[in-house]
Formats: sequence, structure tokens, C-alpha cells
Amino acid sequence: MMTLAHFQEILAATLLASLCAGAVHADEVAQMSKLKPGWTEPELKAFAAGCTNAMLIPAKQDYAAATEKDKNPSPKPFPEVELLKSVEPMCACIARRVAEIRSLDELQMQGLGFAQPFVKEALSGGRCKPEGLLGRMISAPQK
Repeated sequence: MMTLAHFQEILAATLLASLCAGAVHADEVAQMSKLKPGWTEPELKAFAAGCTNAMLIPAKQDYAAATEKDKNPSPKPFPEVELLKSVEPMCACIARRVAEIRSLDELQMQGLGFAQPFVKEALSGGRCKPEGLLGRMISAPQK
């Protein structure tokens, strides 16, 4: 018969072997343990992708409208790659913050408005502040 102590030893050895083999990283285990019920990496990635699209699509539309308004025959192309490099990490950070506070079920019942203060905080230079192009854009003095 297996005792609790024996089971714990096996579990510890398995976890240590996984960590050494690179199958599970200690920081990933620690991060996932902070999340509320229902959140997994695929859900975090889906939330972050939705956040990214919610920022990228209007930015592209605004850029196209401004280009059309300026009547520039050869405008610079929209800087999608550079903007993505700024927005994706910010949205991943926001997704993790939301997942640490609300379960996935709670978020689905209450709606995504819960995340808006996190987005505003990030765009104001707080936690999850964007770097790169978006970071430079929001920190540039307004004309």
C-alpha cells in the first residue's frame, strides 16, 4: 500500500524530472497557480488575441481614414508589425491580470468591460505599459 509520504516523493521526483527536462518551467507553474479557475494558457492567449485585435483593427481604420483625408498619393504603409510588437505583450499582461482576479466563468457572465480599467491603466503608463511603437506614441506630447 502506498503511503502519503511515498506519493509525495514520487510527485516531487516527477515534477523535478519535468523541470529538468524542460517540459514544465518553474515560472510557468508559479504563474498558472495564481490564476482563478477556468484559465489555461489557451484561454489567456485567446483573451490576449482579442485584446490585440480590439486595438489593432481600429488603429488600421483610423490610419486609413487619416491617409485618405490627407490625400497623400503614396502614404507610408501602416506599421502593423511594429505596432503588434507593442500591443501583444501589453495585452498578454492584461490577460494575466484579469485571470488573476476573475474566474473565466465570472468574466464570461460579467462581460469584458471588467478589463477596461486595466487597458486604461496600461495606456496611461501604469502596469502592463506598452513598450516600442505604442509606448512611444502614448508618451509623445500631444499637439
